[in-house]
Amino acid sequence: MRRNYRKPPIVEAVCEFRFRSTREWDWTIPGLIYDRIKSEFPEKRQQKSFEVSIAPVEGKITEVGGGLSRMQFLRSDGSAMVQLGPDLLAINVYPPYPQWENFEALINNHLALYAGIAEPAGVKRIGLRYINKITFQEPTIEMTDYFELYPRLPRAVPQEHGTFTMRIMQAYEGGRDTLNLRMRDVKSNTGTASILLDLDYFLAQPEFDLKEGMAWIPVAHQNLEGMFEACITDKTREMFEEIR
Repeated sequence: MRRNYRKPPIVEAVCEFRFRSTREWDWTIPGLIYDRIKSEFPEKRQQKSFEVSIAPVEGKITEVGGGLSRMQFLRSDGSAMVQLGPDLLAINVYPPYPQWENFEALINNHLALYAGIAEPAGVKRIGLRYINKITFQEPTIEMTDYFELYPRLPRAVPQEHGTFTMRIMQAYEGGRDTLNLRMRDVKSNTGTASILLDLDYFLAQPEFDLKEGMAWIPVAHQNLEGMFEACITDKTREMFEEIR
């Protein structure tokens, strides 16, 4: 059963597509797409890349060039962003999270728009990623109260741990997809404990057509959401104020 929360811990969600193309990338494509979405995403921003060179004798590191890597179009309130680059489309959303149905519609609409203008030959990679930051009122917590997944130390060792980082790779859909789960503590200046739960679900066996890509998205979300719910306890859900 789907669960919805009044206070979801999501600090960022992003769906990213990398396409297969039969022609060289045309930088007029972002402008054509911007003309169609500028009423909703009026703010423009450029993200540049750079290259470095290490001289073989002197060992000096110098920046030798840089170019435009992607264009970013943002809502005026900063709640969402569309990113475009060479054979790349990404849709980001930020708090307040708009609920999955609205995010899914945003993804599908921009995927269809991109496909109509850029005409990609297929999809090389798709990723759906949710970054959750769960903040508590106390400086320390008992992990077993809030999480089904947590660091376990050997029985002979005191079960009080400090900073930690965990990573788990889980296969889905017969190995077609992979979920990269990362969990770590976050240092805070406010004296409260925070845990970052980062769920990155992606296509591990590439080469989709666009229709398959659109069908992949709800399956990815279902599996990702299932993992998130499996990682937390009812006490944690109470913090998020589940809508019943």
